[in-house]
Amino acid sequence: MYKKTWGRAYPYAWLDEVVEVTLNPEKTNVIELEFQQLEIIAGQFDQELQSVLRDLKASTFYLISSKKIKATVTQYYDSLILLERQAMENLAAYPEDHPLATTGETIIFYIRNMGIVFKKRYGKYITETGADNSMTPAKRMVVSKLLCKLSADQIGIILKAADDTKTVLASSMSVIFRSVVPYLSTDKNKNLSWDSMRKSTYHIEQSDKEVAIATLEKLILKIKGY
Repeated sequence: MYKKTWGRAYPYAWLDEVVEVTLNPEKTNVIELEFQQLEIIAGQFDQELQSVLRDLKASTFYLISSKKIKATVTQYYDSLILLERQAMENLAAYPEDHPLATTGETIIFYIRNMGIVFKKRYGKYITETGADNSMTPAKRMVVSKLLCKLSADQIGIILKAADDTKTVLASSMSVIFRSVVPYLSTDKNKNLSWDSMRKSTYHIEQSDKEVAIATLEKLILKIKGY
């Protein structure tokens, strides 16, 4: 349930609860969180952020005054910045070899993506403040997306093979996809879904398999030439 503020539901309620309490090592014994719980949290986090964006759109839709729109947008954006700050503090305290680290990085990635969306849609109403540049340092920083010249299904085949051959070691194939896919984009899709890509490997198309094989053969030839 959303908390109430000024007679309205507080759109960040679930997100705050997760970042400020559930995943905060100072308030919760996060090491005891099971992988399935972390997977559910990561999967729902982006959905909740999208809900916040919809709420912001609804909140500003009928506003005519630029001053009121700016005040509303600023409130939402500042809350997002504070959310990122706490998420980074959490991440800095997680063990590097624990699934918590992957969950923490994924959450920061989602928050930063939403910040980009906010600026793209409401940039003229957002004033950069010290809070934007004074984030608590984390041991690991989230990198920008890398463009891959394969399709999502073709990338999925290669990641599945990496898991099946134990070239990449993880507690499950889902961990591999969730750890890698958020940092990739393709010519057709800038926001890839790790879960959709994982599911695509259940029914592999022959044409995608051939492209994946040709790509790997090309890499082999390149490595032989070193």
